[in-house]
Amino acid sequence: MTLPALSHCRNMLLLGGWVLACGGAEAQEQPPPLLRPGHVDLRVEGAASLLPLSIEAGATVDVGVLPLATGTLSLGAELSGNLCALACWVPNLFLDRDTSRWELSAVGRLGYHFTLANRNYSKVDLFGVLLGGVLEPHTTVTTPAYRFEGRGRGPVFGLGIGGNYFPSSSRIFVGGEARLRFSTGAYELTLSRGTHEFTDDERRWVRLGLSTAFFVGVRLF
Repeated sequence: MTLPALSHCRNMLLLGGWVLACGGAEAQEQPPPLLRPGHVDLRVEGAASLLPLSIEAGATVDVGVLPLATGTLSLGAELSGNLCALACWVPNLFLDRDTSRWELSAVGRLGYHFTLANRNYSKVDLFGVLLGGVLEPHTTVTTPAYRFEGRGRGPVFGLGIGGNYFPSSSRIFVGGEARLRFSTGAYELTLSRGTHEFTDDERRWVRLGLSTAFFVGVRLF
């Protein structure tokens, strides 16, 4: 092989190595998991709520809509159900008054997604969110002397903070969110057995609760 041919081969090998090195660097440097405009996150979740002690399940969708500073403004919606747990079950064991309560809520979400440089850049999408929507509580009270049902509808407001963790380069993520919510309103009460004079506490509901949700989700787009 002539000297020019050897020189040409050496140049080709150097060029090939440079291309492979660049390709490897690009493969290792994954884009951050930050929700961007046009991204859609869908997740299903389970939660435990304090004050009162209850359990929840629901589904949430978040859509990135607008870049803001170093993060992304998002809009979303949440549909969930809440079942009164220990707050109802424990008193029912000791009283002749049996209370059951469950609630449905449909909530809009205004969020801001961000990352922390050099800390969670490649794995975690953090967010804070404002909540606002409608709560529908359903309550049934049964005693030896009477039975009544209460239904209502009222506004619910809240705020939350959480994060989505992407364990790999896939679209699947897991995460958690802490929420503080408040709602109040009046029941429409129906007496189905016996006689009973309703108290002011029975006619109204007040919900001030802190819940922690854990979820699994997928980034659709």
